[in-house]
Amino acid sequence: MSANLQLTDEHIMIRDAAADFLAARCDSIALRKTVDAAFAGQGDGVDAALWQAFGQELGYCGLSMPEEVGGLNLGMTELTLVMEQLGKRLAPVPFFQSSVLAAGVLQYACESAGGAQNHLEALASGEQTASLLMDANAGSSEAIFGNISAKTDGAHYLLSGSVGQAFASMGSDFFVLTARLADSQEAAIFVLPQGTAGLQLTPIATWDCTRPMAQVRLENVKATAASRVAKGDKAVAGIYEALSRANLALAAEALGGAQQVLDLTLAYCAERVQFGRTIASYQAIKHRAAHIMVKVEALRSAIAGAAAAWDGATTEAARRAAALDSAAARLLAEDAYFYAAADSIQLHGGVGFTWEYDPQLYYKRAQAMHTWLGGADACTAAIVRQMRSAGVAADAADDHPLRKEVATWMAANLTGKFAPLKERGGPGDDEAYPELRKEWEQHMAKSGWTCVGWPKEFGGRNMSVWEQVIFQEEYARAGGPGRMGHIGEGLLGNTVLALGTEDQKARFLTGIQQGTEFWCQGYSEPSAGSDLANVRTKAVQDADGNWRISGQKVWTSWAMESDWIFVIARSEEGSQGNKGLSFFLMPLKQEGVEIRPIKQITGGAEFNEVFFDNAVAKKEDIVGALGDGWKVAMALLGFERGISTLGQQMQFIRELQWIVDAAKANGKIDDIRIQSRLALAWAGLRVLRASAVRMLGDTSGSLSREALAYKYYWSNWHRDLGELAMAVQGAGANVRDGDDGSAQTRLQHMALFARSDTIYAGTNEIQLNIMSERGLNMPREPRGR
Repeated sequence: MSANLQLTDEHIMIRDAAADFLAARCDSIALRKTVDAAFAGQGDGVDAALWQAFGQELGYCGLSMPEEVGGLNLGMTELTLVMEQLGKRLAPVPFFQSSVLAAGVLQYACESAGGAQNHLEALASGEQTASLLMDANAGSSEAIFGNISAKTDGAHYLLSGSVGQAFASMGSDFFVLTARLADSQEAAIFVLPQGTAGLQLTPIATWDCTRPMAQVRLENVKATAASRVAKGDKAVAGIYEALSRANLALAAEALGGAQQVLDLTLAYCAERVQFGRTIASYQAIKHRAAHIMVKVEALRSAIAGAAAAWDGATTEAARRAAALDSAAARLLAEDAYFYAAADSIQLHGGVGFTWEYDPQLYYKRAQAMHTWLGGADACTAAIVRQMRSAGVAADAADDHPLRKEVATWMAANLTGKFAPLKERGGPGDDEAYPELRKEWEQHMAKSGWTCVGWPKEFGGRNMSVWEQVIFQEEYARAGGPGRMGHIGEGLLGNTVLALGTEDQKARFLTGIQQGTEFWCQGYSEPSAGSDLANVRTKAVQDADGNWRISGQKVWTSWAMESDWIFVIARSEEGSQGNKGLSFFLMPLKQEGVEIRPIKQITGGAEFNEVFFDNAVAKKEDIVGALGDGWKVAMALLGFERGISTLGQQMQFIRELQWIVDAAKANGKIDDIRIQSRLALAWAGLRVLRASAVRMLGDTSGSLSREALAYKYYWSNWHRDLGELAMAVQGAGANVRDGDDGSAQTRLQHMALFARSDTIYAGTNEIQLNIMSERGLNMPREPRGR
């Protein structure tokens, strides 16, 4: 996966050109002319004039074909951007059928460049179109190659067989066929021109009227030896690559459709008035819309990551990894598109069920897409095969020297007295070896492995974003324990670097970097919960200019093991909301501070209550200006969703691997229900990876939709992973084995602890409110109702 998934200016130009063209030529009115004609049996679902203009004005017919055949030689990133726009408009053109499927098979499966060059030249120019006469719902080798048999007849072949549904239109200029040679049972690919004797195509009337389908029958069709353009292993490998890329293209098309129905729904809800106000202001509506947004952004990340993987694939191993990413994207697309389209109908109310409104068109496309190219079943099978044979980890490590440096250091140092820390201290295991983990922080610091992204003058290594990503990944890959210094290093330290005074940097950063001072976060309160703007903890200035803090914080992780706490308190008497708040730094070991552990669902007590009774925060220990607490807190939130998430994801990979190992050991991996959940969990990991890279590459300074959705997505994914862990253990999930270090106990603790993921740092409900209001610009619910 690329170190940066942000779109370049060229990407944006290609995307916007397609968007503008389709907005002008394929609006709802134009689309419905084609749909209505096809539904009445008076058309084939193709707008020939639109296709001709698409090729002539944009020149995108050969978008991803090589330059030597007249193509633009662009990558999967560009192809998915164009497919997204086509899907947004349900454009009735044969781009997927011809430029993606048929051309892809010719491009990747042919034995030589010359074998298909003339055909590719015709397709790239837009002068001709082609159809792939393969089962549109094929997900296995037998379905891909076994429906048509090719028997030698002198210098010719005789082709016979049938295909129930193919992505094919009667207007295609030539046809690409997948077949099996009768004498050797080898796979083969043929090209036949329009009008070939014995080749019969019968159009199929479908509910999705924008993608032509046909039944195919061949009865002793005579084909020349030259018409066989590929056979054997080359044919098999080439067509699987073409179909994998096509699956990613379908996922991008689904993304465009899902985004469009979300946009249509938001526009309708903003205008529809019920009980005196627009329905967009109702929380129930806002939450449903935000949930669609989460699925859309997750799919967008999955597609961006898979496309970048294809574009950077230079080895066979890298292509296999890209193919798995494509399967993950397609698997997520199945759910996201159907969910979005179905909910769009629901949120449109009665009119959503009518022919007049567009959501029904997208719903039919989403429904039709379920089985194409094998659908979710084929994607699930591919992902589970990977986990069975090679494990959960998917990214082939690059050859960056830092990877070896980190791995070598970890192997040499996570030994001896530190050996018990390996893979300990993760979610649900936070209380493992706290004192030894503090020693580990100091040991890391001596070799310069803490605060690696900080400037060198503050003890860091001034690593780039991507180097920090590599460090986090290799640390977790080596089984590095949960970081006791995470809150100080990742949150408070970065906040002080950005907004603190020089004096604060000098006094606080050294202890964090050396692993001698540990921090906790004082945000949540019993009466405020996730509503940070409703905190009641008060700060009153005394005669010396210092601040006296009184109040209570709750759910404070690691307060009993920390030396310092940063606290949001109300410093302006009578202030409300996010005004009058300040950000204080306070030592915990002082009079007026009481810490009480909160026993959790796991039996542990990583969370705490912290009570303040005139505790002192010195006047020089306010970060930012007096009253700027909200601004500082929001800046810290940005750091919370930063690079350290990559390390968190490596821990998630370990957890999923434990689950896979358990499923293999007890046979649960053969359960199709477990397989489906495993595949979705793996796909979610890829989303998390790509979303983090997208966020890290965003320099806009504002919270993007993927950033807004990130916490909600990962916390729900991790909760579901915990439920999967228990399901895999079966009856054993209810048994405590007494060994805190066993995989069984760690998975049980993780599953129980994960119930808190969707509560702390903003509950699901609060996150949905934030996403709907800040991400989708939906109105706030009126006060007093």
